[in-house]
Amino acid sequence: MSTYEIEHNTTDPSTAQIPRRRRPDLSTFFSALSEITPAPDHRPHAVPVPGDISAAFYSLAEALEMMRRDSDAPQDGTDGTDGTDNGRDLLSTMIQSLLAQADTPPREVEGVSEEYCDMLDRVPKSSLKPADICPICNNAFLEDQYPLVVQLSCHPTHRFDMECIRPWLRLRGTCPLDRVDFAKQQREKAEAKKKLVEEDEEEEWDGMYG
Repeated sequence: MSTYEIEHNTTDPSTAQIPRRRRPDLSTFFSALSEITPAPDHRPHAVPVPGDISAAFYSLAEALEMMRRDSDAPQDGTDGTDGTDNGRDLLSTMIQSLLAQADTPPREVEGVSEEYCDMLDRVPKSSLKPADICPICNNAFLEDQYPLVVQLSCHPTHRFDMECIRPWLRLRGTCPLDRVDFAKQQREKAEAKKKLVEEDEEEEWDGMYG
């Protein structure tokens, strides 16, 4: 005998999954970011306008604020108190930091490169547990059928949805949990590599004309 749910093409509320919260549209943010972080071969010495830098910080802060409001909203009859206070605290800290930077913008954006984000360690779905959540959006990783989870090098437990951590890293360049500055590390490596190349060129010059 068929059940009521089958006959009426409905779902038993007790077995229905809570829909994954949608992340805010970040197209405006990335558009603003592209204006203040031109490619190295395009105006390499150009300095972005402070107002444009502020706009990028405000844009990301607004997106995170939307995410925070969404995480606070009750879902499926719940009261919204789902044990994600730590995540909301992290979001609040990130938003406050962005707004402070927007008010007094840096001379240049000091985030990591897109290539750095592409090289982040991916976490295989098989190693994720049902209770594992993204510290930023507070969504369980496995709520996504095809989760794209990355692990930061500062600590093996610092795992995030790529969609959540990528804009923060591109703009701020730090781990939001322990503030390890990956952008600074990247700049130091680039400077060391440049210095090594210059030293090699000097040695070649000395060998030819010394």
